[in-house]
Amino acid sequence: MKTKNTILTTITAGAFVALAGCGDTPGDGNSNSAPAGQSAVKNSFAEVSAKLDPNGSLYLYYSTEDVIKTVEKYTDALIGFANETAGSGAAGFRPGPQEQAMIDASTKVGKAFYDQLGISEISGVGMSSFEFEKGLHRNKAVIHHFPDKSTGKLWSLFGSEPHEIDMLKMLPADTALALSHEFNAKALMEWLPELAKASGDEAIEAQFDQAMQMADMMIGLRDLAGSFGNQLGLFVTLDTENTIPLPPEIGGEIPSPGLGFVMKVRDDKIADMVLIALEASPIPFEKQSIEEIEAHVLTEPAPTPFPLAPALFKLDDYIVAASNTELAAKIIATHRGDEAGLTGTDEFQRLAKGLDLKGNHFFFASELIGKTVAPIIEAAMETQSLPPGFPEIDLKTAYNMQMLGLVRMEADGIIFENHSTSELVNSVAMQAGVVPVAVGAGMLLPALAKAKAP
Repeated sequence: MKTKNTILTTITAGAFVALAGCGDTPGDGNSNSAPAGQSAVKNSFAEVSAKLDPNGSLYLYYSTEDVIKTVEKYTDALIGFANETAGSGAAGFRPGPQEQAMIDASTKVGKAFYDQLGISEISGVGMSSFEFEKGLHRNKAVIHHFPDKSTGKLWSLFGSEPHEIDMLKMLPADTALALSHEFNAKALMEWLPELAKASGDEAIEAQFDQAMQMADMMIGLRDLAGSFGNQLGLFVTLDTENTIPLPPEIGGEIPSPGLGFVMKVRDDKIADMVLIALEASPIPFEKQSIEEIEAHVLTEPAPTPFPLAPALFKLDDYIVAASNTELAAKIIATHRGDEAGLTGTDEFQRLAKGLDLKGNHFFFASELIGKTVAPIIEAAMETQSLPPGFPEIDLKTAYNMQMLGLVRMEADGIIFENHSTSELVNSVAMQAGVVPVAVGAGMLLPALAKAKAP
């Protein structure tokens, strides 16, 4: 308690001094502090602040270069100290030759991973939140690096430059949740051998090479990585015209859900592998024509409370899976322009106002998704309380959110931007996957309850 009071006293005093220093000089009405001018140490304030919104509820810039250098210095010192302590037996354990070799190799791989990832190239971070329309916030977060410091894998593994989100052209009007991510699998496969080599242990290198050769023989792993088009997407639709009842212990009903999955490919290698697996599978898939597109459809629907008869088909450069043939038809019709899709809805257009829709990663959450899932989660939590010590979940805040967000990989860093009914922290948690996971759990609860029923 004494420590807490001391901290609070210090903060209060510091704030008072800062405010007093920024106040007007008594008598003349002029500020007694001169403009700061340009920093004596180079930083990225101008570059980062140019991407942020001033005059909102949050505006932050932090130069990270000195912090990163300090952390690296102390990390190296701690690693050296740990190795010396283990080697001397002072910690009560003296590793044998094999254990020490593994420790040394792991340390080298960890350092190589850190050095090559690009964390040390970050020059600064910034955040802002601005209510540009009543009830709608534009939230931004920036991770900056100078263009001449861009060798880190972080700047290329998750996309190279912003582009149109192709999945938007496939999303039906009743899409309630959608996310699309970009990931360079081929670049990762090329990086892994470098990390293995960094271990400096020939046995580890040989084991890694053997594992890769085995994966290539079994499934052609490296060829598949090259065939992958670096984009994956997932979305949930909610059909308000058709509903399904919830289990008696929950009560009520929800719009009938549908689930879609999309994967961009460069050629037919992945599609051919999937088709071979389907043909060899005992699960009864058959070829059907959906909107003149050949699809493989499960002929025996799964016993779930909502329609589940998966359909798999190819649409331009994408492999698409839909939870039923009706949704598959909607996806195809939307892609062709025969039906208005998500981008034509009033909700999407309101969220997209003034937002650049080019990016590498995309997230959308409709107001309907929260209204649908929140009652299910609440009822489940009333039936089964959370474990002791588990953090409380503010369901009202978590689910009463609409959001449209993108992540852009640019030449000088990464920009996170979204338009949301919530400010930065809640919207970032939502976009990062907290709510999508909860939504998935909520959608599964009716099915699980039905499965447990006698």
